[in-house]
Amino acid sequence: MAREARTFCRICQGMCGMVATIEGDRVVKVRGDKENALTRGFACAKGLASPELHYGPKRLLHHQRRRADGSHESIAFDDAIDFIATRLRGVIDRHGPAAVAAYVGTQATCNAIYRPLAINFLHTLGSPSLFSSMTIDQSAKWVTIGRMGSWLAGRQPLKGADVWMLCGVNPMVSMSGWSGNLPAYDPVKQIKQARRAGLKLVVIDPVRTQTAENADLFLQPLPGHDAAIFAGILKIVLDEGWHDSDFCAAHVTGLDALHGAVAAFDAATVERHAGLAAGDLRRAAALFARDGKRGCAGGGTGPNMAAHSNLAEHMIEALNVVCGRMIRAGEPVARLPVLHPTRPIRAEVRGPKREWESGHHGVTGVGMMFGEMMTATLAGEIVSDQPGGIRALFCVGSNPANALPDQRHAIRALRALDLLVTSEPVWSETARLADVVFAVKQPFERPDHTRFLEGLGLELPFAQYTPALVPPPAGSDVVDDWMVYYALAQRLGLQLDLGGPIDMADAPSSDTLLERLAADATVPLDVVKASPSGAVFDRPAPLVQPAREGRLSRLDLAPIDVVGEIAACHAETSAKHEVQGAPATHLLVARREREMMNSFGRDLAVTRRRFPTNPAWMHPDDLAALGLADGARVRIAAEHDAITAEARGDADVRRGVVSMSHGWGGLVGDDESLDGASTTRLVARDRAVQTINAMPRLSGIPVVISAITTTTH
Repeated sequence: MAREARTFCRICQGMCGMVATIEGDRVVKVRGDKENALTRGFACAKGLASPELHYGPKRLLHHQRRRADGSHESIAFDDAIDFIATRLRGVIDRHGPAAVAAYVGTQATCNAIYRPLAINFLHTLGSPSLFSSMTIDQSAKWVTIGRMGSWLAGRQPLKGADVWMLCGVNPMVSMSGWSGNLPAYDPVKQIKQARRAGLKLVVIDPVRTQTAENADLFLQPLPGHDAAIFAGILKIVLDEGWHDSDFCAAHVTGLDALHGAVAAFDAATVERHAGLAAGDLRRAAALFARDGKRGCAGGGTGPNMAAHSNLAEHMIEALNVVCGRMIRAGEPVARLPVLHPTRPIRAEVRGPKREWESGHHGVTGVGMMFGEMMTATLAGEIVSDQPGGIRALFCVGSNPANALPDQRHAIRALRALDLLVTSEPVWSETARLADVVFAVKQPFERPDHTRFLEGLGLELPFAQYTPALVPPPAGSDVVDDWMVYYALAQRLGLQLDLGGPIDMADAPSSDTLLERLAADATVPLDVVKASPSGAVFDRPAPLVQPAREGRLSRLDLAPIDVVGEIAACHAETSAKHEVQGAPATHLLVARREREMMNSFGRDLAVTRRRFPTNPAWMHPDDLAALGLADGARVRIAAEHDAITAEARGDADVRRGVVSMSHGWGGLVGDDESLDGASTTRLVARDRAVQTINAMPRLSGIPVVISAITTTTH
């Protein structure tokens, strides 16, 4: 007899509430939970396909060890742990603990135990070699905090805002509001409700996305001009005196220097080079800074992956700062913790802290931010012939063989490791290269709670706990994903810590660890458990407190390196794009599809029905100009490498741009007509690279598109 149980999705930070229909020991269907106060019945295609994730034919149900010939065979869990521990001891004895690294990806983000325990294992081992998807995604945000500083009370929330500006982010599809300073949950309803309440929305994007369709003002520039566009907007705001002079006088330094640096970015010139209509910049500046009084600007992977990405993010945040879009003393705190402790929030500046200038540097010479090394350097840290390189890599909810720039070089690096370990639901590209692949429990098979999401834009005091709904499939030997690191720590004699020392003699249950994580919660976990659909807890919002006495730090709008980058950006505004000496035909940008979360979801039936591969989406007029029929196979050549794809028409893509989803493709040499193409192949690891975070250009890549002709004999 079928029964129902309430839970929440853990594929992305949207954490949609779901109702699972269970027959025997299997989840046979899921739907959105209308009783969930956060997502109110919404669930995206990925979440609704969760039963396939658990029971589909591609799921890994047994741990695997790589043979000498490159194939894999089943291995018992304890034998796999013994093998890894022996190999790991050898690596540490020869090269030291820093030779052991971990790469944490997006599929570990929404897992309360797995991510922190894996990181704690690495740190307890004594290694600083932590990498994550953040530093190959939007690390410009961390660079901006390091150079500008941050406002501890945070930016103004969406609730009560009258204007919002989004650049290169499509939350209505990505289901991620964080990159645009929006709440992380159900951005579609959030944006539409805010607009009905009077919010004016400005969207800047080379593609007329689903989010752009809801904009009051849409600017559709050529890719790579984000820094210049926001420099031009800042010039207008400061020239007109539309900035918050009182906030700037009290909390900012470098305002005059910034004004002087952006003076060269006159609107007409920026608009001409970026392909915007005359007056676009002034309309955007006026709507945001003159007419709007509350609300923020936010950038996503568009500006954070394109040329001048560090500067673009600095300019976006500078616009928020000069317009005073920060929460002030006496205003309600925007984010109320539930499973975290309540701490005072103050209206003060944490000054710039250039962490990358001190502390650990890898063999590539690049420093660290927020305790992490830069992911774009990972392959270089492996293949370097200098002492101190990385020899062992643990992949934690990640797929670096697909995600790292310059895929050919990345795969060579991964093959060169002494030890490569991953945990996977299916055979990913990284799993195919790994020495050991652990088969691990999937979301409905493990308990969890939402503590991990409280720092990702949650503007309501919401929390939810879910028990394990079903056991793993019969005959499988899958384990809790965190157990890999607990068992390894046991073998190596390490003491792990998760809110206090963990019992290393008798393995704790997942529920025990979840309780430990929430030991200092504002609302006791038992109270949260009493609401199966989660709940918004009725508690008054505390007020932001004034700055502590003697706190004199200011937000630095114009550090000397930023001023230099502004000048360099201006000098390159009219630069021509070439590929191996020939003019580029297009600029390639990353595309989000609702069915995927980076490389996750590509193998789901719902994805393959809609997209058998990742097409190259182009304006129909561009297809016609190249003599291409809709659906034609094309070669896409960058300066560095080339891929093939199916060209498809999309009138929402501006002319001169090609839009492709990342996360597709197999290993080099696989048939791209079957599994799509990895756009990371087109990314050069040593060209158009940012200082500080070593971020390469992953979007706005100059390419030449040509037809693939076949001959018959």
